[in-house]
Amino acid sequence: MSSKGKPTLGSRPANKHPLTSPNLDSDSQPAEHTMNSQYLSSSVAVPRRQQKGNALLYTLLALVLGGIGLAVGVNQYQEAERSTSVQASVGEVTAIIGAAKQNFGQYSYRDLTTVAAVGSQIIPANLVDAAGAATNKFGGAITLVDNVATLPNTALLTYAGMPANVCTNIVNGTQALARQVNVAGVPVKPLDGVVNIVTLAAQCTSAGAAGLVPITWTIGRT
Repeated sequence: MSSKGKPTLGSRPANKHPLTSPNLDSDSQPAEHTMNSQYLSSSVAVPRRQQKGNALLYTLLALVLGGIGLAVGVNQYQEAERSTSVQASVGEVTAIIGAAKQNFGQYSYRDLTTVAAVGSQIIPANLVDAAGAATNKFGGAITLVDNVATLPNTALLTYAGMPANVCTNIVNGTQALARQVNVAGVPVKPLDGVVNIVTLAAQCTSAGAAGLVPITWTIGRT
């Protein structure tokens, strides 16, 4: 029997490719591929931006911590330097007063001058320059003269140009060696009295926090 117009067994429909879905437009495949690529690209870019942001944050944190550490180190260095300066100055004043009492106290300090104190090394040689001038470690002049006309049996030791941040400590470290202590011309320890801490603080800063003031010790017998 004739089967004209009907497909035979095993035959394919005309114009149909076996790998092409009848419901899928071939023109839509590139667009879908592009969308998938963009999605993958954006999903990779987000973690990379996060990594860069984290790296910047860690860098800033390291800079902050480094700055804090540097500030602490500088403060510790300055405090150590200040402490060393105080101890050195207290040692100098103690040595000078002790030598003056031993060598000139028996003469009531009469006619004592800075030149005589330098010549007899009552003022240590390491504090004297080539011209014979005595200076402290802060660059201020050191003088030692008799005070007999004002108060019998006494002499005056003066350290000029003392910084405010060491003034109080130096006075406290040496006041027991003197009958009277003046800072910037004002008694902070009255004659044969005790130190007035309020007056001491005020006088040490009377020239400002960065200012320089003279300290004078009245030494001798009562």
